[in-house]
Amino acid sequence: MNFDFLNSIVWTTIPTYLYALYGVFALATLIQLCYYWAHFGRVLRFASRHRKGNGVQLPVSIVICAKNEQHNLKKNLPLFLKQDYPEFEVVVVNDGSSDESEMLLYDLKQRHDNLQITTIEPDRKFMHDKKLAITVGVKAARYDTIIFTEPDCTPDSDRWLSAVQQTFGNEGEVVISYCRNKAWRGITGKIMRADSVFSALFSLRAALKGKPYRGSIKNMGISQTLFFRNKGFAHYSAYPQSEETLFLCRNANRKNTRVTLARDAIITSSQKLTWRQWFQQKCIYASLLGMGKRGKRHIHAEMISRTLFFLCLAAFIGFAALKHAYLPLAAAAPLWLIRFITKTAVLSRAARKLQERGLAFWLVVYDIFAPILAFFTSMAQPNLHKIKKIK
Repeated sequence: MNFDFLNSIVWTTIPTYLYALYGVFALATLIQLCYYWAHFGRVLRFASRHRKGNGVQLPVSIVICAKNEQHNLKKNLPLFLKQDYPEFEVVVVNDGSSDESEMLLYDLKQRHDNLQITTIEPDRKFMHDKKLAITVGVKAARYDTIIFTEPDCTPDSDRWLSAVQQTFGNEGEVVISYCRNKAWRGITGKIMRADSVFSALFSLRAALKGKPYRGSIKNMGISQTLFFRNKGFAHYSAYPQSEETLFLCRNANRKNTRVTLARDAIITSSQKLTWRQWFQQKCIYASLLGMGKRGKRHIHAEMISRTLFFLCLAAFIGFAALKHAYLPLAAAAPLWLIRFITKTAVLSRAARKLQERGLAFWLVVYDIFAPILAFFTSMAQPNLHKIKKIK
């Protein structure tokens, strides 16, 4: 290849700020590649390994909190009751439902001995959130090993319970798995699923390091002993929503936390959120992330580097369009190409491991959209600075 054209370039005529801009661009690209190769790569390497438990199938309690979920209970509850597992129960907490959930539950109770029903009667004088329902469900469970899920979730296999339970092993007290979203049609569903993949890569990486900061009560296991030993949600009753995140921040650690991405362990949620509901949920998660000491640094560093990467790239494109000088853009192109190939390869593989199919294009779109979303999320998140931080 002939590089003689480089001799004709008068390097001193290139503005100094372009050198500085290229330096920032190169540094941002390097940080991004470190995240994709090392940070996210560890999750993919873990997912590729076939891990078996200790082979002991201990009794398990599945806890489901339901409020006006008659349709989902009718569709999904029989699938949990028919899991291929020797000894387990399903505890459904009927949290003040006003629909026909109670009648449906007692009808199913007649046909399934392993179904236990606990009802919280509605009381206008005593308003409560989901933390009470979870606590009631844990207290009602007969077995120490508890696996949480929700009415809108569908186990894709009758081996789901076995796959999650075996992950506990001998010393595990917390098990984190993945809950994928149903592939709804439309842009909203695609963006939300792409966001789930990105979020899972961060949260699963932290869990593998023994510092989990986020899980999903749609597919998470804890031990009853751990819950009561740490007084449940007593330490943060003032916090809004995301009970599982709060519990993990305080009680999960390197010694007692396990992760499973086995095919049978992944579950599917049919919950369909609007843009507004999804954005509010993102704001709550962002607020809780700021209250704890886990995950915040890595998430912010990645997002800042990604924002700088796109800002610098936009500046090079703008300079080329205005000045008709294409050298800075040509110099940036190889770094952009390396990041694009790396990002596409890693995220496509992650989507396959998490069973999120048909997202290749939308992961590219979300990559550009994420910094904008992060900015608006930071502006709109609830102000929780007066609440004591999670230790």
